[in-house]
Amino acid sequence: MVPEPRLRRGPGRKVVYPLARSGSLEYDRVLFFTDAVFAIAITLLVVDLRVPAEGVFVDSGHVLREDLSSIIGFAISFAVIGVFWVGHHSIFRYITAFDRRLILINLFFLGIIAFLPFPTQLLSVTSTGQTAAVIFYACCGGAAGLAEAAVWAYGTAPRHRLAPPISPGLRRYLLLRTLRLPVVFALSIPVAFPVPTVATFMWLLIPLSGAVIDRAAPFEQAEEPA
Repeated sequence: MVPEPRLRRGPGRKVVYPLARSGSLEYDRVLFFTDAVFAIAITLLVVDLRVPAEGVFVDSGHVLREDLSSIIGFAISFAVIGVFWVGHHSIFRYITAFDRRLILINLFFLGIIAFLPFPTQLLSVTSTGQTAAVIFYACCGGAAGLAEAAVWAYGTAPRHRLAPPISPGLRRYLLLRTLRLPVVFALSIPVAFPVPTVATFMWLLIPLSGAVIDRAAPFEQAEEPA
């Protein structure tokens, strides 16, 4: 159960900053806005996937070959943004209130998610996985992972009183699952200097590392919020 609103004292007065609790309009607005940003970011990924205008002879094989890098970029970012959305959904099964700082941390995270279509386009238009484009994408994806980890760490810290009591094991489990993305992206950066294409294949370690974490702590997945 989330505690009562915090009291912050000013010179000679009290100012109340109530928490936005689960089920309230304020709480729901933050999550609705979050889902909208994810939906728009995913939609923007397909903006550059175009078929030539009607009336022009179209060789479908040629179009597919020309757009292959864009299609691959879309698939990569759709999967990455999807992983972030699923992680965010898992996080807010447990965080049942927002304070102003958590809203700002969440907003910073959403800013990176909204920005991801740009490094995706850069990754798609560069030939053979140009080093700078791969590194830039890895930096953006890693920053998003760190921001999402910050949402979880701050929102479940007992002193902030934004979530019911959570076992240390569960808190550690979800933190590890969130941090696996920036870790994999960071490991791919040095590989991108000599062989950028191989660095992009390293991103497949994200779902594989998630499976490893699940096998290492399967009991945590069944634990429900109090």
